[in-house]
Amino acid sequence: MDDQHKQLELEDERTAQKRYRQKVQEQARRPMSYTAPANTIFTQDARPRVPNVPEGHLIGRIALVTPQTILGDRSDFYIGDRHITMDGVEVFSWAAPVSCTYFRGTNHHDWCEDVAVVRSFEHDGDRISDLVDDVVRDDAPATPFAKRGLAIPAAPDRPGRRRPGVATPRRRETTPSASSEPTPRTPNGATVPPPPEGGHEHVSSTEPAHHSPPPARVVSPDPAIRAESLLRSRLQAPRTKSLAPVLSTLQPDQYTLVTVPAMDSVIIEGQPGTGKTIVATHRAAYLINDETPKENTLDGNVLLLGPTNGYSAHVRDVVNRLTAASPRVLIMSMPELMRQILDLRQQPKGPSTRDWQDVDIQLGILARSAISRLRTATGMTPTSKEVLEYLRTMGADNLPPHQIPDWADYLQTLPPYEKALATRAHTPLLAFIRWEVAKPRHLEGIEHIIVDEAQDVHPLEWMLLTAINEADAWTLLGDLNQRRSDHTLGSWRLLSDILSVPYGDPKVHRLERGYRSTKPILEYANRLLPRAERALLAFQQEGPEPVVTKVRPHAVDDTVLGEIERLHTAYPSGTVAVIAVDPHSVRTRLRAAGWTADFGNPMVWEKDGRHVTVAHPDAARGLEFDAVVVTEPSAFPKNFGRRGPLYTALTRPNRELAVVHSTPLPEELRERKRS
Repeated sequence: MDDQHKQLELEDERTAQKRYRQKVQEQARRPMSYTAPANTIFTQDARPRVPNVPEGHLIGRIALVTPQTILGDRSDFYIGDRHITMDGVEVFSWAAPVSCTYFRGTNHHDWCEDVAVVRSFEHDGDRISDLVDDVVRDDAPATPFAKRGLAIPAAPDRPGRRRPGVATPRRRETTPSASSEPTPRTPNGATVPPPPEGGHEHVSSTEPAHHSPPPARVVSPDPAIRAESLLRSRLQAPRTKSLAPVLSTLQPDQYTLVTVPAMDSVIIEGQPGTGKTIVATHRAAYLINDETPKENTLDGNVLLLGPTNGYSAHVRDVVNRLTAASPRVLIMSMPELMRQILDLRQQPKGPSTRDWQDVDIQLGILARSAISRLRTATGMTPTSKEVLEYLRTMGADNLPPHQIPDWADYLQTLPPYEKALATRAHTPLLAFIRWEVAKPRHLEGIEHIIVDEAQDVHPLEWMLLTAINEADAWTLLGDLNQRRSDHTLGSWRLLSDILSVPYGDPKVHRLERGYRSTKPILEYANRLLPRAERALLAFQQEGPEPVVTKVRPHAVDDTVLGEIERLHTAYPSGTVAVIAVDPHSVRTRLRAAGWTADFGNPMVWEKDGRHVTVAHPDAARGLEFDAVVVTEPSAFPKNFGRRGPLYTALTRPNRELAVVHSTPLPEELRERKRS
């Protein structure tokens, strides 16, 4: 469409957005009434569950080829935060099955093959700032979206043509043959009863028949990219300090994984920037959404677990916006979870592990055995301190013969309880013991655990998570090439063994396309991977080549400071970070140059309104920035001969990567020749 036409369309959609927000707020102010079956409106402790009230954003709009009676004989509708009938126009929730018409996922709704045009909205705060129309069919009408002010109101109810309530959503999971007739359904998924024998139409009090039975559907391949221009614009925009909802540009493969039923576990792998965190956050919101199909949701809570405290802060805003800050989604890092279980105020000191036995699953088995023996001996549940003391004195006489060589000496090295509490390497063991003997009440009721950066969770931590997870439902996201420790699991098969599920169930799904980083950045970072794993599919093809600068050792920090200044000039509204194994020296140089640390986040430094994040590689996991300076790549630790921490650091930038070094680069990065 031309610019003038687009501006008129934008003004009309902005009016619709204002009206939608008003209707959502009006609905939120109405007295609550519980009309659904008791088992869907009460939690297990018999308390009514209060629906969460979203902000009220329109996400997009759909135009169908033919009008639908359910839509009041209109052929268009909106997708938004929740279901509302707005001046005769339907707005369906993004979590309802009909939203597949917008996201173009694989679990098709009956209307998917009738979609003519998909309109996607970009928001600047509460205001629609842009829109893009994707034409899906060659026979799409020239004017797919009627002006709301000129819309013909729905005719009065006729027998067999009643307007629907909000029915229980369902989605068709199988693809019919070309000769079969799909079962008509309402937009929210309720089945429309077929006509009885004799040709008379069945009259339903709440669920109408379609205007006409939809044609038999043959599923076509999903579009490679949807809302491409909006997606490209969003990726090229400056990064924000926290992740934002991306419903307008959520891609088909991501949507399909977001909407997997809650009780179905799934493993999702992909290179950096393929959208794993987007899937994790939006899936957490989907699983507890009031308008998610009941067979796809759960009664309990969801735990979204990340690798660091910075990750938790990074994703909290997007989850709160998608869920209206629902208390049913708990967001924390693995260290935060263990500290909560132990009721620790301070972060324990030292490395995460000293050797493999600190986090081995066998240590958890021995702890359970100790608890059982103490209960049998005393008739009471022991304290955590008593269990640890029992382990320390267990001795070879109490160990199975095959375990004596590995464990008798190790158990004797365990420190006393108070010292163990202050030692990071013993936190997984103590957290596991505490959960077994006195689990915190506020962490009960978790039925689905989403683990981002799952490759960095240790075996004993997985044993703790399996004890926490009451329904054994999982969403696990990670990249084995980013493993940071030799003491974590080296394959999804090993993880399946710990979770006690057959390998292949859950299936491993791979996200292929990289969105965050540009092709030059990914090509440079992928040299660290085995040659067979270097293939990439980058959405952002263009971007500056990584800038690699070799200097004398005394000039490293000054050069880093110069790169910070250059990148701030290049990306004045963006985010800049330095990732270093020794961040202390960088911070010292920043302080000397007049930068000051943020009181609330010591990783962030500020000067004259500009900010830079200075992070150790461990703290940079799961984060993203416009530009990143990586210092002394050879100092980054290796595990099993791979450079997972360095690979993670090199793939944090969205737009530009700079490398500053005084020591020789890792051999894989020395050649600029493309592999």
